[in-house]
Amino acid sequence: MNLFALTQGPARRILRIPLSRAIQVQVGALFRQQEADFVTSAEEEHAFDGSYTPDLGESLVIAGYDDVDNIHHAIEHPLGIPEIPPDPAAFETVKALFVGYRSDGGEPSALIQGFNRRRIISPTGFTLLHSADTYRMVDSVGLTLDNRLAAMLVGTNLRFLSFHVVRQILDLSAYFAEATVPELRAFARTAGIHVANEEAFVALADTWVRKKVTLIGRNRILDTVSSAAIRDAALAFGIEIETVQVNGREAISLPGAKADLKMLLKFLDEDYYRSPIQGRNYVTNSKRPI
Repeated sequence: MNLFALTQGPARRILRIPLSRAIQVQVGALFRQQEADFVTSAEEEHAFDGSYTPDLGESLVIAGYDDVDNIHHAIEHPLGIPEIPPDPAAFETVKALFVGYRSDGGEPSALIQGFNRRRIISPTGFTLLHSADTYRMVDSVGLTLDNRLAAMLVGTNLRFLSFHVVRQILDLSAYFAEATVPELRAFARTAGIHVANEEAFVALADTWVRKKVTLIGRNRILDTVSSAAIRDAALAFGIEIETVQVNGREAISLPGAKADLKMLLKFLDEDYYRSPIQGRNYVTNSKRPI
């Protein structure tokens, strides 16, 4: 297996890291072991929708992932990929390392690790490595590999454990995106929603709020459930939702305080639930349909 670097550079997105034959074999064995560990430790797959955080033994998968970085192409045509220069500055642009192979069934597989500048071994400064019963000074650039995979791209199925980690490596905006400013404004003008100060709402919207706005829009709860029904259901959880009349229709008034706004958005995204056995009320930050 050849070792590749996925970089932030738009011109040369993928670079090849040249290895000796012996090291290439060892690197390949390391990645295949990490692949086996990944598969056995996360056997249960769930389709990624942005609302579920996998537990131990679970993973997320995006079916039909578009390999816009041409990762599979690099694996199939390694000699056409330029080598990365032995310069710490070049490695500072690297955000992932990967190897790959084609399975017996003919499906290409890419095994992907995360990478950051802390994994660069640089001759700058005074770095010592133990070798032959003594410590020697590092006089050339090097790197350390991670001890686990961040993702596997098998054919067009992208499998991973953490959205937060993988979004730093691959562009997942086509599969889940935080609401943009225009989308926040559209949400604020949704029938059944009342925002007293649209500019203040947009300024208040951090990453968490933008994510919730996307999920609420995707679930279309405001299109299918009346504001009055939402207000009455919230009372069962001790949540008071203020409603106002807008153009002859009852609308939910979004709070101006961030804590109150987040509580309301959690409820609209159905993060509150009642246990069926003891009838207790709970809040969750991760869910998937049964």
